[in-house]
Amino acid sequence: MSGRQAEVAGEQIQIPFRERTVSAIWREQQNAIAVVVIAHGAGNDMRHPFFDGIADGLAAEAVSTLRFNFPYADDGRRTPDRPAVLMETWRAALDVAENRGGGIPVIASGKSLGGRMASMVAAEQGDEFPGRGLIFFGYPLHAPGKTDRLRDGHLSEVRVPMLFIQGDADSLARFDLIEGVIKRLKPLARLHRIDGGDHSFRVRGARRGDFDIGREVAAVAASFVREVVLQ
Repeated sequence: MSGRQAEVAGEQIQIPFRERTVSAIWREQQNAIAVVVIAHGAGNDMRHPFFDGIADGLAAEAVSTLRFNFPYADDGRRTPDRPAVLMETWRAALDVAENRGGGIPVIASGKSLGGRMASMVAAEQGDEFPGRGLIFFGYPLHAPGKTDRLRDGHLSEVRVPMLFIQGDADSLARFDLIEGVIKRLKPLARLHRIDGGDHSFRVRGARRGDFDIGREVAAVAASFVREVVLQ
């Protein structure tokens, strides 16, 4: 199945947000064990082939998905909204996922910026966070070359299991530093290493499209989802 076919398989919906709406794609699976909510990164939107691959891979594992755009992506702007707006959008998406899921567990996930914003919502809400877990598809631990300014201070406030899927050649997360973060956050955090993977999990010399990469990391994510929701 191609990335475009995977996208068409979902239902195009709108998520109420303030005085407007944001676009989303709901893909429901029969007898789903969970709903994974997926947020995009700073430089793409929910229709990127990587997210098509993730949604398709999770569907094969009986997991429903809700992808959504942040307001700036819907508006065609390149600069991300302020963190407060991004976090508010996340809370709205989680509400929709809970309602559409009909009571099955919800997992929050995101690529780079999208995942970091999910973790900030989880840290802020503590035990009230509706998600049963967090999945980071490339956590942006620091800006390129700014390894002295880590974005990890809030993670100790998260109260749910966390899976970090990280390439060991990621310029936004020096691998020894992300390993140190995981060590501090155990037992709630775990790390899955993509050998040679950059921030988008692309490996030099490997001919894999973004859709296929998305499906591969979805298999890792699905294993985590099953462990979290079926234990």
